[in-house]
Amino acid sequence: TMNKKAFGEQIDIHGGGRDLIFPHHENEIAQTEALTGKQFASYWIHNGLIKVNGQKMSKSLGNSLFLKDLLDEYSPETIKFALLQTNYRGDINVTDNLFPDADAHLYEFYKVLKAVEDKFGVLAGENERIDKSFNSAMDDDFNTALAISNLFGLFKGLKAKLNANDESAKADANQIKKTYALIGLFTSDAKDFIAYYEQKNKGEEIPSEVIDLANQRVKARQNKDWALSDKLRDEILGLGYVIKDSKDGYSLSKK
Repeated sequence: TMNKKAFGEQIDIHGGGRDLIFPHHENEIAQTEALTGKQFASYWIHNGLIKVNGQKMSKSLGNSLFLKDLLDEYSPETIKFALLQTNYRGDINVTDNLFPDADAHLYEFYKVLKAVEDKFGVLAGENERIDKSFNSAMDDDFNTALAISNLFGLFKGLKAKLNANDESAKADANQIKKTYALIGLFTSDAKDFIAYYEQKNKGEEIPSEVIDLANQRVKARQNKDWALSDKLRDEILGLGYVIKDSKDGYSLSKK
């Protein structure tokens, strides 16, 4: 009755959680179509569930995350970036690293955008290839996960153009900002996001105990002692730090 009053007998898109397909949505179709004799909805958009460290988020388990609390700690863009890395149909697993990693990725991306602007001037121009690639991902069932993963290659290319003094980096950077604004990313001024991140992470001197464990872990990995490597990683985590491996060795951040 409520839907009929608001939208009429038929609707284009119906959303809802994947866990509501049976019996809620199937009953909704049966009741509505029995009444109207018409197809109720053209498209059903069923989203995945939110899990916290692998466990379904629910009031009864007391592991609910609230957006207002996340916004006290992270920028809106960081939260969007973190969540959009998963296709809407998939389950999002909120781990201790999800939002800090998203924050760090955006920080690195914004530093590249600022470097392009500092070197070549105000961003301007277009790159149709970047826009088409994004549109193709969106046409594939709103595949935001693909659109986000494409950013890593795009920014790698931007850095290469910076190093080569290729002024077409200015158009690429401008197109990234313009295109990805459609999903709420890169809408901040680069210097503002950089300042936000650096202010938030300033003065975090990593204890020597943590650094010692991290260096021991490097040696364990070089010796292919994976059991010791995992043990050291857990010890580091127990001290409140997350270690991430990289081609340069490792990086440490507060969890």
